[in-house]
Amino acid sequence: MAEEKRAANDPLKNAEPNPRLTEFSKSPEPWTEVARIEWGGDRTHASTIQTLIMDADVSQYPAFEKKLLAVLAEKKLTNFARDFVCRMLKLIGTAASVPALAKLLADTKTADVARYALQAIPGAEADAALRAALGGLKGKAKAGLIGTLSARGDKESLAAIKACVGEGGDVGDAAALAVATLGGAQ
Repeated sequence: MAEEKRAANDPLKNAEPNPRLTEFSKSPEPWTEVARIEWGGDRTHASTIQTLIMDADVSQYPAFEKKLLAVLAEKKLTNFARDFVCRMLKLIGTAASVPALAKLLADTKTADVARYALQAIPGAEADAALRAALGGLKGKAKAGLIGTLSARGDKESLAAIKACVGEGGDVGDAAALAVATLGGAQ
């Protein structure tokens, strides 16, 4: 730990360091540890990060977003960690998060959590990523994506959504509702 510089008139200038604070500095870095958390495991690091984000000033969001994206890029990222990072990106994510989240849309196992984050990120980049993923999904994941496009009010996706009405099942139902919501006639 670096030697602190104290003012000459500081009454604690010659005080011994507090051993509790020295031990605290040995704590693991939560941004590294959160990538390894499993469902049902100790969520201390996730809680620490969530508190940091919830209590942060808006000016701190870009730095936190970069850290979250770095965690999302980890090769040994657990499913819990991916879910957690996406939930945090829902709160503070920007267009910078869209490419990483768009990659998750391609897999039905991660599409829902990516969609959850992208739905809250403002901007045309998120709309374009969601539209691009529409053709690659099936079943409930595709129905959910249609609902997200509708919730975002993305009228540019209306033609692609209309084409899904004929698929029937969950997809057809979601598409019909989205068409009605977005103002297009069936």
